[in-house]
Amino acid sequence: MNTLSATLPATHPAIKTEGYASDLITTLDQYGSAIKVLSLDCFDTLLWRTTAAPIDLFYNLQHQPAFSELGFSASLRINAESLARKMNMVQHQHTETKLKEIYLANFPNLTETQLEKLSAEELAEEIATCYAFPPVVDLIKHAHAKGIKIIIASDTYLTENQLRTLLASHLPAEAMQAIHQIFCSCEYRKSKRDGLFSEILKHTDVSPNAILHLGDNHLADFLSAKAYGLHALHFLQYNDNTNEILRMETLATYFMNTSIRHQRAMTSPFRGLFAITQNQNLKPESIIGFTSIGPILYSFAKFICAEVEDLRNQGKKPKVLFLMRDGHLPSLICEALLGQEMGSRVRISRFVSLAASFRTPKDIDLYLSEVASTLRFNDICRQLLLPQKLAEQIINAAENSGNYSCIEFIRLIQSPKTQALIFEQSKAYRLRLIKHLENVAQIEKGDTLVFVDLGYTGTAQIQLAPIFQEEMNIEIVGRYLIALKTPHWQTNRKGLLDPSCYDDRAMIMLVNYSALLEQICTSNESSVVDFDNNGNPIFSETSLSAGQHSKLTDIQAECVRFAKTAEDFFQRTKMQLTTTMLRDAAAASLCRLLFIPTETELQHLQSFEFDLNLGTKDILQVFNREEGLIGLRRRGLFFMERNAKSMRTNYPAELRSAGLELSLILMTQHRYGLDIKLKDLSLKRETLKLIILRGNAATQMLTEAQPTYEGYYSLLVPIGAGNFNVGIQFGLNYHWIQIESTELIKVSALLTTNETQHAIDATSHTVSDQMISKGGGLFECLSENSLLMLNSPENLSKDSYVFRVVFRPIVNR
Repeated sequence: MNTLSATLPATHPAIKTEGYASDLITTLDQYGSAIKVLSLDCFDTLLWRTTAAPIDLFYNLQHQPAFSELGFSASLRINAESLARKMNMVQHQHTETKLKEIYLANFPNLTETQLEKLSAEELAEEIATCYAFPPVVDLIKHAHAKGIKIIIASDTYLTENQLRTLLASHLPAEAMQAIHQIFCSCEYRKSKRDGLFSEILKHTDVSPNAILHLGDNHLADFLSAKAYGLHALHFLQYNDNTNEILRMETLATYFMNTSIRHQRAMTSPFRGLFAITQNQNLKPESIIGFTSIGPILYSFAKFICAEVEDLRNQGKKPKVLFLMRDGHLPSLICEALLGQEMGSRVRISRFVSLAASFRTPKDIDLYLSEVASTLRFNDICRQLLLPQKLAEQIINAAENSGNYSCIEFIRLIQSPKTQALIFEQSKAYRLRLIKHLENVAQIEKGDTLVFVDLGYTGTAQIQLAPIFQEEMNIEIVGRYLIALKTPHWQTNRKGLLDPSCYDDRAMIMLVNYSALLEQICTSNESSVVDFDNNGNPIFSETSLSAGQHSKLTDIQAECVRFAKTAEDFFQRTKMQLTTTMLRDAAAASLCRLLFIPTETELQHLQSFEFDLNLGTKDILQVFNREEGLIGLRRRGLFFMERNAKSMRTNYPAELRSAGLELSLILMTQHRYGLDIKLKDLSLKRETLKLIILRGNAATQMLTEAQPTYEGYYSLLVPIGAGNFNVGIQFGLNYHWIQIESTELIKVSALLTTNETQHAIDATSHTVSDQMISKGGGLFECLSENSLLMLNSPENLSKDSYVFRVVFRPIVNR
């Protein structure tokens, strides 16, 4: 009779062969009393590292004295191990090696003293990097309580004594004492797949079916154990979504900081935390809130808490003001960490801070210098707090002044009478704002107000700090997720990500597309446009959908859950989180989310909108995958517009849907400021014959179409003001062709950030000759003379236009 079946419970479910961390504690129970020995893999099962990969340890190790003295860099350490394994294969027919053999592979003349120092430094670095994984520690205690022996089976270059020292540095005494034996592959010269399990059977003196082995490597820990007759459980660290996120965060890290895996390790302190909470069917809000946003906001909250404590230590009286709306979620995370409210949630936006800060003509001029060229005169007058009737008079006068409307508008705003009114309105607004802050945050003279939100240039702080200092003796400092470089930024502004640790391009790369994060952090309220005389906020009429807010509530709850879970995890593992680790994690997570989102994230967030929150009524789409695909086909990678009418805030999400290579090109262009043009992306061209008709005269010429995306080409034909017609002889090249679009575009707007506002659908002005439409833009060209003809419309403006045809060759002639 089979020993296992004889000792299993009478009724038992099928034995699990794989499981997540949450499954481990019940693993032994399904075997009844059959298991006498629990065999555990060591690295990434029992012991985890705070780094992204094992090799990262070497990038810190290279700075230790013995390694530094030899010039023993991380790359040399990696190559030395490879060489040592190859030499052992050649000389001894195995690939297992020890630390000293690795060092000698690169430096054959090392003395025993040098070898000892190198080994000691590497072991010390392992101790500094590792931590015990709580679910497996709990499993050890559970097994020991059941009278089961614990052994460790590790494919490692560490000897038993070295590994025992490492384990003792991190395991609780009870768990360490429960470990009966340790088997290291380098000492037996056999890996798990090459016979280490046979040594285990020899030395434990139990039958194979009385041993359960647990490990994360499917081949080494599961298949190899099964091959020797052992029971085995494959430890699944993550589901597919989390695995993808972690891999892409590694990629993103390279873009954010070039010193990583050159001067220092790539850290990943949240890997173990993710593993503890894994299951196969995480909900989208958990993937976004817990796995993606959680590490960003947790790192930011830890930074805020440390900064506020530092201000107290300087003898200041800090009062934390979370600037609503995107200060909402950071405030919830800080509250979760502290177990109480950290500060006050105040309604200060860019619009509010500007409205309260017009005291001199220079203040007005600075504002106009930033916004007048947009010609959004209504919005500008609203920001300047001008009464509606006066604003209409100024706007009408400016727009009736011809081509110099912007200059006339500025002149009218700068009139002494208008400016005096702005100063008066702004002072009254400022008093209402102060009343709001007195009510909500109890501000008083001598306070240090700590403005907290996502950042970036700190407009609210810049506008209000001199006013509060001069009029109320109140200091304002800023603590932001991202603080960009501005004049004197270092005197009163800091960011988790700021110029002290990241260069300008790295941070601006994130800020360009941070609207998605802002929406996830926002509160369920409209933007504030004013306050009543009692300081109560007056909200705008603009609001986002109930469906979006419902999703946000779930995502934000998962962020808070992450913060609480993280605090428990780090307390139990005794992991020493550094500011650098938190910065790296936040930067990598944010960069990955913005540029390389997963399909689950895209599906869940695709309906999101962004409230511009500048006192306007503008609501923008965050991204639109279908529109992005159309833009790629028509304009290639350069379809992304940045204007308040047609733009979407997170174009990288659209590129990610189309292809990872497009995301990487955009990241590279932002990160390194590369001068990449559409023509540079491919050397392919399609040469086409044009027939130009002007009156009774006809001219023929050749022109080239450039590739865009998915096999489409863009053909641009200048037509001036539309005083001639154009035929494109597609039949000369193709039997079958697919036409995606035909448009007339102002030359001045072509491939600019407002092209779509100056493009006219030309379908009604085109006719085909000897081309049979098959639907969906597909045409059969009946002969070489088949052509598409543009009959230029008569009502075009005097501007010069270009005729753009986007087509895809299907069958060449």
